[in-house]
This record gives sequence, structure tokens and C-alpha cells, in this order.
Amino acid sequence: MSKHGRHLLALTDRLNGTEPYDQAAELVEEILDPVDGALERLADFFEAAGEKAKESDADDGFDLAQDFEEAAVDIRRLNEDLHLAVDRMRALTTPPPELPVRVTYSKATAVPAPATTVVPRRHR
Repeated sequence: MSKHGRHLLALTDRLNGTEPYDQAAELVEEILDPVDGALERLADFFEAAGEKAKESDADDGFDLAQDFEEAAVDIRRLNEDLHLAVDRMRALTTPPPELPVRVTYSKATAVPAPATTVVPRRHR
């Protein structure tokens, strides 16, 4: 695996291991930052690959250059489509833990009756 592939895999592992969404948003931003994010740099790479292919005297150089240029456009379009994703990730919250339910018993049958009240947790 390439060093860039390893870096992205490590970033994915870090994302999978994060608890708070603000930390996850920071990791997502490493990919989606419109100026210095990995997608923007990847688009730059494909543009450069297209220019390099154009330098070739081979017949396929022009077609290959177009393929690379289309890839760069697609990646930038994807990055633009996800431009709010970091803020949206940061705005997510972890749902609060469920409150314990009090079970009451009927004296007549000694069978648990359905709970009708939620007992709030004590805070110290």
C-alpha cells in the first residue's frame, strides 16, 4: 500500500474511533477543506497528470489528458457538493442516554404494572 493510502486508512481509523462529532468534523475537514483538503489536492494531481499526458507524442496522450481533466472536475464538483458537510457533522450531537424506568408493583396481584413515570437521574 502506498504511503498516501496508509495515511487515508489511518485517517479513516481515527474517524471510526472518534466519539464527539466535533472531532469527527475535524477529520472530515482534512479531506474536504476547499483550499488544502485532500480532495482539492487530488484534483490538482489529476490536472497535472493531464498536462503531463498532453506532453506525450503518443496518440493516446490527448484522450488520457481528457480523462484526467474530467476526473479533476468530478472531484471538485464532489467537494463543492459536500461543502457544508463539516459544519453539518459538527452540528450533530450524541443522543442523551436513556433515563431509567421505575417499575411499580400492584399490591393486589404482585405483578409488575407498566411504568408510567420516568425517574430522572440524580446529579451531584
